[in-house]
Parts: sequence; C-alpha cells; structure tokens
Amino acid sequence: MIKGMYGTFMMGALVLGSAPLPIAQEAWRFTLKPEESRFTVDVGRAGFLKVFGHDHVVEIRGFRGEVAWEPASPESSSIRVEVDAASLTVVDEESDEEELASIQADMEAKALDVENHARIDFVSEEISLEDRGGGEYRGRITGQVTLRGVTKNVSIPLSLTVSEERLRAQGEFEIKGTDFGIDQITAAGGAVKTRDDLKLTFDLVGARE
Repeated sequence: MIKGMYGTFMMGALVLGSAPLPIAQEAWRFTLKPEESRFTVDVGRAGFLKVFGHDHVVEIRGFRGEVAWEPASPESSSIRVEVDAASLTVVDEESDEEELASIQADMEAKALDVENHARIDFVSEEISLEDRGGGEYRGRITGQVTLRGVTKNVSIPLSLTVSEERLRAQGEFEIKGTDFGIDQITAAGGAVKTRDDLKLTFDLVGARE
C-alpha cells in the first residue's frame, strides 16, 4: 500500500516537474519622440500692472525618456523623463526681439539657473490607471520632479493610449516655482511679477523599441 502511494506521488511529481512554467510577459519599452510631442509651460504675469502684461508660453524642446509598459499589469509600469534645462524656449508673438531676449535670459539665469542645474528630471513611483478598453486608460502618476537640485513629489492626472507599437500620454499639472527655489521674476519696479503657479501641459508620443 505504501509502495503504491509512493509510486503515485513520484509519478505526480514527474508530471508536475515536466509541465512548462508560465512565462512572465516582458515589458514593452517605448522611447519618447520629442519631434512628435509637445511639452509646454504656461508662465503668467500677476501683480498691480497685470492688465498691461500678458502670459508667456515656454516650450520644452529638448527631452528624452522611456516608458516601461507592463501589458499584463499596467499599474506596474514606469516612466522617466530627462529635460535639458537649456532647451526651454520662450515663445511670445506679442513681445519684440529685445524684450523676448531679456525674458529668455532671465528664465535661464534667474529661474532655472541653467549653468548649475542643466537637467530637470521626473521619475515615476506609483501609477493608478482605469482601463477604458481598446488600449485607452485614464488615471494618475505620482513621482518625483528634480528641478534646480530640489526634489519634490508631484501627482499628475493623464490619459494614455497604448498599442504594441505606439504610446501617447496627455495631461497637465501645476507646480509652484517657489517650492523649487525659483524666485518670481519682477519688472516695472516690482509691480509686475511672474505667477508662482506654473502649469505644465504635455502631449508625449513614444515608439516601441
């Protein structure tokens, strides 16, 4: 009886041991394509003379990044983005060349301190997504932004569209410049100054490696 049970056990072990183990699906890796993307910062004016001023848009033209997408478990995915601080460019059709050059110089030297902090980084820590079907997702990414050597947590709402070959992420979020040591740029004897809230808008496209 015991011998028979032992034989049955060994047979079962051999069968289980020979069965193929489930293979974990590898992450899809998408590289961000700046030439197909749009990434901007809205820098407004506030203060007593705000009626004489206007908002400025800054384009983020130089960045790179990667999305590691987990098809079987999207919330286990991750994203990192590196921005060249010197690539931020003021776009303003209402200012003349002299004023525009002055604003650009102030942004690079006073706001970003490009000489000492050449990069702006974002690294995701947690992703929460709702599957809408058909490769469409809505949710939020929480992660860390490092700007001017200061690292802060941010929470970013976004929409995602994912296929086997392409990924697109869209959304907007705000940060406070003073949280990162950015002084408000002033003009007209301090009567005009930049708004502390900076709104970042992104429409990022990635291609699978």
